[in-house]
Amino acid sequence: MGILFEIKYKIHDSKREEYLDLVKKLRAFYLNNGIKDYKLYEDERGQNEFTEVFLFADAESFEKFEDDTNEDVNNLLSILVSELVVDKKVKYKTKKEVQI
Repeated sequence: MGILFEIKYKIHDSKREEYLDLVKKLRAFYLNNGIKDYKLYEDERGQNEFTEVFLFADAESFEKFEDDTNEDVNNLLSILVSELVVDKKVKYKTKKEVQI
C-alpha cells in the first residue's frame, strides 16, 4: 500500500532563490533513496507557500526514508527550517493509499 507524505510551509520572500537551490539538492537525494516520486508545488494564491509531496511504494520505504538521512541532508533541512521558513512553521501529513 502506497504512502503519500506532504510538507507545507511558507518561505521568506527574500529567500526564494536560496530556497529553490536548496530544494534541488534535496530532491536529488530523495529520488536516489527510495522515493517513488517527489514534487514541489506552490500555492496559486500565496506566493512562496510551498508543498512538498513524496510518494512511497509502501510503508517500509517510508520508514526507511525517515531513518536514512545523512549529515548533509540534515544540514540542508536545518537551514530550510531555521533560515528560510517563515516563523519556522511546518505542517506535515502522512496519508495511506486506499485500495479500491
